[in-house]
Amino acid sequence: MFRPGAAVSRRRRGRQRELPVPPPLNPDLLGLLASCRAAPADDTPRLVLADWLDEHADVSGLPSPGDARARAALLRVQVELARPTCDEGHVAALRAEERRLLVAHAEGWLGSLPRRLHELTHPVFGFAQQLAAARPPQPFTFEPLTPFKPWRFTRGLLNIDLRAETVDDPELGAWFASPLAAWTEEACVDVAASRELERLALPDPMRPYFGVRLAVGAAEFPTLLRPRPDPGDTDERRCRRLLRSAKFGLVRELVLFPPALDAGFLRLMAGANVSNVQRLAVRAALSDADAAFLSSAALTNLSALNVSATQLTAAGVRQLAHAPHLRQLVSLVAYRNGLGCDGLVALVESPLAQTLNVLEVQNTGIGDRGAVALARSPLLGRLHGPGLNLSMNPIADEGARALAACEHLPRFRELILRDCTVGDAGAAALASSPNVADLSILDLWQNRIGDTGARALAGSPHLDGLDVLSLRDNRITAGGAAALRARFGDRVKL
Repeated sequence: MFRPGAAVSRRRRGRQRELPVPPPLNPDLLGLLASCRAAPADDTPRLVLADWLDEHADVSGLPSPGDARARAALLRVQVELARPTCDEGHVAALRAEERRLLVAHAEGWLGSLPRRLHELTHPVFGFAQQLAAARPPQPFTFEPLTPFKPWRFTRGLLNIDLRAETVDDPELGAWFASPLAAWTEEACVDVAASRELERLALPDPMRPYFGVRLAVGAAEFPTLLRPRPDPGDTDERRCRRLLRSAKFGLVRELVLFPPALDAGFLRLMAGANVSNVQRLAVRAALSDADAAFLSSAALTNLSALNVSATQLTAAGVRQLAHAPHLRQLVSLVAYRNGLGCDGLVALVESPLAQTLNVLEVQNTGIGDRGAVALARSPLLGRLHGPGLNLSMNPIADEGARALAACEHLPRFRELILRDCTVGDAGAAALASSPNVADLSILDLWQNRIGDTGARALAGSPHLDGLDVLSLRDNRITAGGAAALRARFGDRVKL
């Protein structure tokens, strides 16, 4: 007689030999890994971890010193890959090293996890189960470079995508109880409704790593599991219930869509316990009142805030920049807004100038006054490279002169001022500054540079290291173009 569990049992008996469980890790290493999980948007704890692994490879508790150094190498490579760059050759070299490390080490670093996740996401039902019982089990093949998989290494640490119905799987629980799980940054479940969050059951071994990605107000579409989406899931009553739920403490990443703001979610957040949220993105228009509610919410562990394309004003930025609870914020993505010079000045004069490592303000109406304030601020000395990108802002010659004179400019290998209003004087200031000597990419596409600026760049004694000088869509004629090609050859793009 056929038993429904027979196929599963036979497949389990036919599995490949399990990889050995590694010994316990050094307590100092465990502490460093915990600090990485506490600030997911911050590169500094990861680079400190990489340095520690190199310096303590013999006592880390890892299988071998070589394994520790490989972990350190992956941390550095993926941290560098996560930083925006226009240098395609550099990215290709980093990708090649990333592939080499994953092919050589990922199977040992993951143990039985990929196989079990594959089984949980590819169940066998009905007649297919009977066929599986009648033939020998197919061994699981580990493919470390497959793009579509429920696990991935992100900036050196492991991120796992789970399904709500499988988080209590015993085999997963056993894996999370092993030393391999310590390298997990987060094991996440996507949730789109309050009732799904409330139904989550969480085994103890997974608790240090578990997080929920919660989207409130996202458009829902009919599926086999949800044939009739509930349009009232984001009314004020349900939003209040969601924020009061004990399970809301599991939310690590929060995304808010227009229905959530219409229901007053930001206002309700101001009086709720949202201290465990580490990443927040708003996908709706933010009024100044909304920004005030967001600023008063107790987001004490928020590491990354994305408010791009939200119609955020200078007044809204000022409120966020001085919010008493945003002292852990290291990443602010705010492009395509109307911040203007007032907004950027408010930001660089706020406490966030001492914490941010990532700032994206392209296409935000920043002119010369804002660029000068940024160039004179310690914030520019904190921002990660390799690129400084202020594109699609009305930055003209005065702003270009301030950037050229900035003592922090040598930290960047790429200066991107595309679609600004820089003219000949600004180009000449950049050409004459020793602070541009380390640039590999200078992008001045679509500005107001003419032959005078072109000749200044062609005669610069500081631009020998350039790989790309982009001057497309400027006011350069044949004479200026000839001078540039004589100096830079095919490195100049006209």
